Amino acid sequence: MTATDARILKSRRDFLSVAAAGLALTLANSGQAAAQSSSLEPPASSKVPFVEHEIEHDGHKVYVREYPGEDPAYVMMHGFPDNLHIYDYVVPLLTQAGRRVVVFDFLGFGKSEKIDSATYRYTFAQQVGDLAAVADALKLDKFIPVGHDAGGPVAINYSIDHPERVAWLCLMNCYYADSPTLRLPEIIEVFGDPWLKDLAQTFLETPEMMNWLLAFQDNHFQAKMPPALRERFTGILRPIVRDNFANGAGPAFRQMTSQVRENVAYNTSRLPDVHKFAPKVRLIWGTQDPYLTPEAADAIAANFPHASVKSVEAGHWLIIDKPEEVARHLLADA
Repeated sequence: MTATDARILKSRRDFLSVAAAGLALTLANSGQAAAQSSSLEPPASSKVPFVEHEIEHDGHKVYVREYPGEDPAYVMMHGFPDNLHIYDYVVPLLTQAGRRVVVFDFLGFGKSEKIDSATYRYTFAQQVGDLAAVADALKLDKFIPVGHDAGGPVAINYSIDHPERVAWLCLMNCYYADSPTLRLPEIIEVFGDPWLKDLAQTFLETPEMMNWLLAFQDNHFQAKMPPALRERFTGILRPIVRDNFANGAGPAFRQMTSQVRENVAYNTSRLPDVHKFAPKVRLIWGTQDPYLTPEAADAIAANFPHASVKSVEAGHWLIIDKPEEVARHLLADA
């Protein structure tokens, strides 16, 4: 048994033991939870209004917001199960500095087209194609790909295929190749494990169970967070994820997560190309992420010839936790 196989089995056992103990109690009490009011500030208004685009890729529409400004543009990609709104607090800080910013939803997520999963397969290659379609349609000759979470492999693979289009590459709390540091969240393990496919489908088809699974994962993401960051997680990130599922992102999420291990293997095969990547790479990393840890950032950075890691005392969604600090790192030396 390989180290990766051992990690998968341990994660499976840990999740199922907790699920068996807690699911019935959580479902029994689910109707008693009251929504808590939040004093969180809304995102600041951008210095410039965005222009909406629907850009075609693979015969389907990708939803894009473009904020005009100085090039090279920041093209910012979400992971799953979220969408472009994870960048709502960072974008105004970049546009205030006069920069051009592009955010978009991958097909199947946010406001991009949802395609019948019986006839269409969402893939990581398709997401690289989404990015290429956006860059080409907006005539971005040279830009800064910014990849968070599962958007990271997309940003890397596009960049090593098109280094001439990349001013520099930014990665935030993402994964790439196989590594002893790689640990995936339990929700990804559940939906990505063929052994658990019936359980995963039951979660998608049963809102109460899916809500429990999201709450379980939320609690684990918040394990190292101080109260102020927990409030931001609960008040900002959680509604983005819940709304994303409510608006039909479940099929894309299931298909994409089922390919994560396959994607890791593919990315591992591309490490020789990564080792030759000439542009600068900056990893901006939330140090309180219990899954994609600072050690994971160092492991990814070690694969690039010109990479640096900038640490932020924040969780996985550092763009929500510490937007001002993230923006400073994005704008430094720009």
